[in-house]
This record gives sequence, structure tokens and C-alpha cells, in this order.
Amino acid sequence: MIREINLSDKKEYIGMADSFYNSNAVSHSIPKENFESAFEAAISNNPFIKLYMLESDGTAAGYAAIAVTFTTEGGGKTLWLDELYVKPSFRGKGLGRELIEFLKTDGSVRRIRLEITPENEKAKRLYISEGFSPCEYKQLIFDK
Repeated sequence: MIREINLSDKKEYIGMADSFYNSNAVSHSIPKENFESAFEAAISNNPFIKLYMLESDGTAAGYAAIAVTFTTEGGGKTLWLDELYVKPSFRGKGLGRELIEFLKTDGSVRRIRLEITPENEKAKRLYISEGFSPCEYKQLIFDK
């Protein structure tokens, strides 16, 4: 099951976000206060972020962080699948695929975009099997 995160999910989300940023799915860690900021923005209905809890039999099994943007290239509203984390004991049970299918059902969305680290071959296989194709852009960032 996929549902929007709520106030009672804070501790669970923070723990999973910390695990995500200490895994091979990302190339660097981030300050833990960023988890707090994302959580606060999501529960206050900030239109640019959605946090979803992935559940299996009523148990928190993972989470997803989605950034909402507009892109001319994509032709409109774009979802950036910024983070997808599934706890190790729940991996291989179709939760990532379920999330992608959930995102695809939003009729207002023209494009879903994501990034992966080169080491994360399992994620790459999932995304390609779901119709994603490589985007050869190199990203540059500026942090304030």
C-alpha cells in the first residue's frame, strides 16, 4: 500500500532516510536536518514535495520522496522521483514497482524523472523494465 506520509510517521521516515543516504543508492551523505526539512514541508502541504510511505501488511516498508516541477522539455508537470527506499527485509516484493505504477496513474503528470548511481544495477533494471530510458544529461548543482 502507498499513502501520503503523516505526522505519526516522522521517526520511521527519518530512520529510513538516514539509511537511504548511507547506502549505495546515493553518492554522498546529506545533513540530517534536511530530513526534518523535507518532512515538515511534506506534512504542511508544500506543493513541491510529496512524501509517501510504502507499507506491507500494515508495516512501514519504505518511503518515496517526490519533487513536483514543471518542464517545457517534458511538456508539463514532472515528478522527480528523488528518493525511493525499501527496507532490506521488504526488497524484491514489488514495492518499487507498485510505487512507479502509482505515480503513472496521475493523469496530470507528463514525465517522471529519476537518477541512479552507476553501482545501483538492481534499481536500473527495475526502472528500465518499467519503461524508463536513459537521459544522458550530466547534472551540476549549486548549494546555498
